[in-house]
Amino acid sequence: MSKKKANGEGSIVKRKDGRYMARYTMGDKRCAIYGSTFEEVRVQLTETLSKIDQEIHITPSGYTVSQWLREWLITYALPTVKQSTYISYESYVRLHLEPVLGTNRLTTLTVELLQRFFNQKKQTLSPKSLRNIYNMLHNCLDQAVTNGYLSRNPLQGVKLPKVTKKEMVILTQEEQKTLHMAAQESHTIATFGIIFTLSTGIRMGEMLGLQWGDVDYRNHTIRIRRTVGRLQKVDESGKLIPKTAGVPTTEIVARSPKSVTAQRTIPLFSQVWNDLMTYYKKQHELLQAQGIPLTPTTPIFSTPLGIVYEPRTYEDLFKRTLKEAGVPDINFHALRHTFATRALEAGMDIKVLSSILGHAQASTTLNLYAHALPDHKRQSMEKMDIFYACALDAKGALI
Repeated sequence: MSKKKANGEGSIVKRKDGRYMARYTMGDKRCAIYGSTFEEVRVQLTETLSKIDQEIHITPSGYTVSQWLREWLITYALPTVKQSTYISYESYVRLHLEPVLGTNRLTTLTVELLQRFFNQKKQTLSPKSLRNIYNMLHNCLDQAVTNGYLSRNPLQGVKLPKVTKKEMVILTQEEQKTLHMAAQESHTIATFGIIFTLSTGIRMGEMLGLQWGDVDYRNHTIRIRRTVGRLQKVDESGKLIPKTAGVPTTEIVARSPKSVTAQRTIPLFSQVWNDLMTYYKKQHELLQAQGIPLTPTTPIFSTPLGIVYEPRTYEDLFKRTLKEAGVPDINFHALRHTFATRALEAGMDIKVLSSILGHAQASTTLNLYAHALPDHKRQSMEKMDIFYACALDAKGALI
């Protein structure tokens, strides 16, 4: 199938691979447009030829997808995003995008090609990773449009494939009680961080980033202002520091939480506040015995030397405590899920819980923890009984 355009400026043919291709000439260059249907390519070709006539056509870039991804990472991402975000972006490019799409010309990216990429990656990546790659690539291709390398962003027509969410791991009330007791009886006082997380729902990085200066002693609240993690080092050119004997390639980084709403103040109920103050005295005595001062910048859940815990080291401490308690092996994040579930079971308002967890929207909390709402829904409906009673006469008949 072929269709000639006016003055022989362009034509559309069907390729052996089933796609349609339009060829046109701009100056001394032969250019091409690809699409999954004849109509899609026809529309793009018409728009392109119109722009050529108006002398506003975007000259096709010589970039390959790999070259543009790397250019975008260094020029646009590195100066503007957090180190942890940049490292994630670099790994998405290196491990997923370049091996599949890297050798393609930037101008040959199509909705169909990108859709196949995400359909393929569904088999090995989590829903969150798929969404993160999609968002990053969308920003990258938007910049290509702004720079004049693409006439439009081909990712706009791509649909993320449906995925089955993994079952959320939540401790039973009995398991929670058993773990609480094991952490309380541990010889390592920092296991109080496990109890504190079960009582507040904070993330591990947020828990390890807490300092005594974040405590409001008058209002019995704690402020979440930073998160701690071990990240790969990045040089000024945006490259990860390669592994070399004797050269550290990672570092502990304290950074602000991932969003504005994640920077929050959490009120502590009386029991956890009293236990926090008891913990303060224990930590102060432990550090004082070693001649180490306890200051507002001392990590609350510090090592015995008063320094911040390595996330992996604290994870090991958590696993040992699970084993001692005889509780099934879970990851630390399950404590956050457990807190949220208990909060809803206790009747906490979904918007209040969303604020405590640091979610940007209550709908996020609702989608994550809807499993805990059926009983809460029934209990709430039972409260409507008092209004029903108001409509009955003394004999129990409707008025």
